Amino acid sequence: MSTPAPYLDPLNQAFADQLANQPPLQDLSVEQVRKLLDDLQKHTPNPNVTRTSFTVPFENGVKTYVFRPKGAKGILPVIFFFHGGGWTSGNTCRDLALQTGCAVVFPEYTLAPEARYPTQQEECYAVVKWVHKHGESKLLSQSVFSIVGDSAGGQLTGAVSILCSTRKPYIPIRYQVMISPVTDTITSDRDTKSEFDFFNGPFLTVPFMRKSVEDYIPNADDRVNELATLRNISVAHAKKQPPTLIINSAADPLRDDGILYGEILQRAGVDCTIITGHGQLHDSLIFEALRGSATPKAMVRLMATQIKNASENVGVEVTEIETEEEPSRKRRRRH
Repeated sequence: MSTPAPYLDPLNQAFADQLANQPPLQDLSVEQVRKLLDDLQKHTPNPNVTRTSFTVPFENGVKTYVFRPKGAKGILPVIFFFHGGGWTSGNTCRDLALQTGCAVVFPEYTLAPEARYPTQQEECYAVVKWVHKHGESKLLSQSVFSIVGDSAGGQLTGAVSILCSTRKPYIPIRYQVMISPVTDTITSDRDTKSEFDFFNGPFLTVPFMRKSVEDYIPNADDRVNELATLRNISVAHAKKQPPTLIINSAADPLRDDGILYGEILQRAGVDCTIITGHGQLHDSLIFEALRGSATPKAMVRLMATQIKNASENVGVEVTEIETEEEPSRKRRRRH
């Protein structure tokens, strides 16, 4: 299958040229892929943001980092950031902390293939649930939450949002951002146009994504669950999703995954914005070689503005709603 030569902006084109003579991702070992992704995100930490850590007591413990604007006092609104990398970003977390004034909570969930579905989403959900109950002990809000995730982390974002809206206790999410998300783990019969056009890249390839899915969810029957394939979300659950921003890259096999999920949310009545970065490769907001381009910088500013507005919004908040595990009376609180 031939790969077209899409338009890429200068930084993305230079990145693609640099990788052109390298083996495709699917030919690398798990260790080689992890090293590559780590190298692509190496950065000099911004001194205006502090980083601390603690461990959430779930299973074997989930190490969790907290990024805060330096000098910020008191309890801050929270952004949970779920990283990508094939279920296998530091400066993006720092950008969000500085541009929103929020604390960014970053769970270091167990990678695949060492752990399989649904371990990763359960660990991320456990961190959200812990902060919902104990966050003030770490100067974190226990109720003003947004969720952000890129690539595989975008899939975790959608799954955790579903869990927060359907399990007991109900955990309100003000806003979610999905960056180049994986929304379909069914690999056999639902190929999209972007998967066809960018089957062999540049950079992210369809064979690598299929290999990653098999590492993460080896049982094909599990992949039809809405928590694995977000595009299978029920109408009832779609209606419960928070306002959403979905950021896609034009030259990315996952582009249409994000668009199609966004359309599902829009049809369900969710306030969902779908944007696609022209001339961008997969995860251009995250990788250091790409994130300095004008388009990723504008996308980060948009993301930060939307989250900041949602975090500052005051009015009527639903603090208890009916969930599938246990009905409860709706109660509203003004603040």
